[in-house]
Amino acid sequence: MSIDANDQAKKEKDRQFAERRYQDGINAYNDGKLDQALEAFGDAEIRFRLLGDFKRAADSRALMADVQRENSSLEQAINSYQRATKMYKDAGYPLFEANATVSLGHIERQLSHLDRAQDAYQAAQQIYRTQQNTRGLGNVALALGHIELQRGNTHYATEHYQEAIRYFHEAKDSINEADASRSLADIQRLARHFDEALAGYQHALEIYRNTRDHFGTIDALLGLGRIYIDQEHLDQAADTFAETLSQANALEYELGQADANLGLAEISFLQGNVDQALIGTQSALQLYTDQRNALGTAQANHLLGEINLRRGQLSYANSIMERALRTYQSIAFQLGQAETGAGLGEIQFRRGFLDRASKTLQEARQQAHKIGNVQAESRILLTLGDIYRQAGQPGQARSAYEDARTHIETLGETTAARTVTAAEIRLARLATYTGDLKEAASHLTTAIEATTRNPLAAQLIPLITSIQGQIYLTQGDFLQAEKYYSDAHNRSDAQQDPQLAAETILGIAQSYLARRDLQAAMETFLAAGRAFQVVESTNGDGSAVLGVAQVQLGQQKWDEALESSDAALTRFNQANDATGQADAFLTRGLAHRGKDENDEALADFEQALKLYHQQRRPLGVADTRYARAGIFFLRGDLEPARDEQTKAIAQVERVMNSISSAQQWTLFLRQYAELYAQTAVTDVRRNQDEQARTLLQNFARIAGKSELLQSLQAYENDIPTEGDELNEEEILANRDLLKRIKRLYPYIEGISHLS
Repeated sequence: MSIDANDQAKKEKDRQFAERRYQDGINAYNDGKLDQALEAFGDAEIRFRLLGDFKRAADSRALMADVQRENSSLEQAINSYQRATKMYKDAGYPLFEANATVSLGHIERQLSHLDRAQDAYQAAQQIYRTQQNTRGLGNVALALGHIELQRGNTHYATEHYQEAIRYFHEAKDSINEADASRSLADIQRLARHFDEALAGYQHALEIYRNTRDHFGTIDALLGLGRIYIDQEHLDQAADTFAETLSQANALEYELGQADANLGLAEISFLQGNVDQALIGTQSALQLYTDQRNALGTAQANHLLGEINLRRGQLSYANSIMERALRTYQSIAFQLGQAETGAGLGEIQFRRGFLDRASKTLQEARQQAHKIGNVQAESRILLTLGDIYRQAGQPGQARSAYEDARTHIETLGETTAARTVTAAEIRLARLATYTGDLKEAASHLTTAIEATTRNPLAAQLIPLITSIQGQIYLTQGDFLQAEKYYSDAHNRSDAQQDPQLAAETILGIAQSYLARRDLQAAMETFLAAGRAFQVVESTNGDGSAVLGVAQVQLGQQKWDEALESSDAALTRFNQANDATGQADAFLTRGLAHRGKDENDEALADFEQALKLYHQQRRPLGVADTRYARAGIFFLRGDLEPARDEQTKAIAQVERVMNSISSAQQWTLFLRQYAELYAQTAVTDVRRNQDEQARTLLQNFARIAGKSELLQSLQAYENDIPTEGDELNEEEILANRDLLKRIKRLYPYIEGISHLS
């Protein structure tokens, strides 16, 4: 045999061995023996290159890259695809070169190197165009769409997906056409174009079923389930996800199982079944983690953060939500960042980190606005309004709440109902603080109407009931206030809302305090404090401690009241709660006044008054001015006392005039009988008896005479008419003052009460 024949035989033998090693790699890969597969493909590549067969060497290197990618050795896979691409180019196989370049782009996108991925896809696109390969052009268009979606550029993503559908249809590639249709439907769903999205998912589903692509079928069903959640058709969504989970279980398709579990968990959360939602989300998270699926992990952590926010576990919720946000950022997935930022900002607000929360929310709002996520932007605006209210900026709070309502109303009555309800509830609470009870009642009426349009909005009825309790408390109807707070507490317990449950316990305690049932108030304030501590609410705990201080004022335990006021003020400072700070300064001032430490009291009253004015809280202003007047009154500084009393009465009557019915006027004004009695006595001491009579008659005409007479008698009892500490002139003056006060009684008793 000749030398050439021997060489040829040796080459053929070497080729056969190289092919055998190549097949060994494929077999090992299929069996999941990745290390053996890498060794075999590497050996095959070397042998093919020695034979000068760069095409087969490139095939071997490309399969090595596939194995490395599956083994999460992504940098090595990038290097392998680059080598394969070069060898395909040198061998003159442009389509194979383009395919390897697309695979390279996929890994760069997986690593969130979006610009590099785009460069790779566009390089492949040029080759496919030169070769007039429509299927390849469809693959590139689909991949470019995914990049733009990841960036949050939904308009460009839509164009790429539509282009991909056209290419795949021309190539008669129905499976990839279904994938592109499903991707386009995802964007249409996000834009709330539900009819188009449903058509896209159903078209994809039909193709998958006709071609018996079971995995594609599951993915299309998941898309349908997401639409039903977005439309708030929760029963239909639950049925769809349950069917999807069953099919995914049968196929042992773990990502499908995770997606279905997460969908079912979100439905449970929306329906208020928090414990069930927690179990489903944890199951999904474990599956995503096992599969190293970053997007799924971020989505599950986001929902887990929302669940723990509802449960009041704020520190844990904060940690999980930050983890979700970091994951979205690491994979450059803009769409998830807005909603996660909205949740994280709310958690930070609840923890009292107002500046940090505001920054987080503003960044999230920009992202939400960019991608057109109206619901996320509306939620952000509501929380920003809460921040402004707590910081004592009611005008900005009102604007934020109204903007949230305006934004969400663009989605239609049914979809907007929950957010509209939430905005109206907040506006009602704000109006109560700022003393416009008519406006507060109007907002609550609108909120109640909105709850009838959507079952999810009806979940806010406990919060509405709580605000009704707050309005009754402000109006002076303490029994009704207690009734509504108790009802709200029972409802919030049933809905597993521990934050609202704590707030309603606080309201019940305030109702007891207003009725001067000090023992019940003390026990209930302490219970409220324990409830707020469970949900990590610093300012809520501050409100409970302040309630304890107010009870101690009623018990005349001045030192203990001072200590409790200081403790409450510390908590309000930690939470940047300006509304709580104002109340704490007033309460501490009253404790100082009880100890005759009037200079310290006036300093606290000055701080409280400044804050109440900033917050536009007329009743806080009235209470503080009345407290200051009391000091001036006791000092005998009658003109400053009368000035403070006049200003206090003006604020009280301003609020009274915002109440709709005469009966409510009566209950409201009776709370201020001591203020009117003190003012009348001041007028008598100023020799303005006629002015005193007019003031008392006007009060009695609205609120009746009983509380007023009791307050006047209390002042009479405090005026001494005998004793060694008084000289004769003082005794005569006091006796004259008593006579003149008693002369006021007939004018009061002769007044007919309006009610």
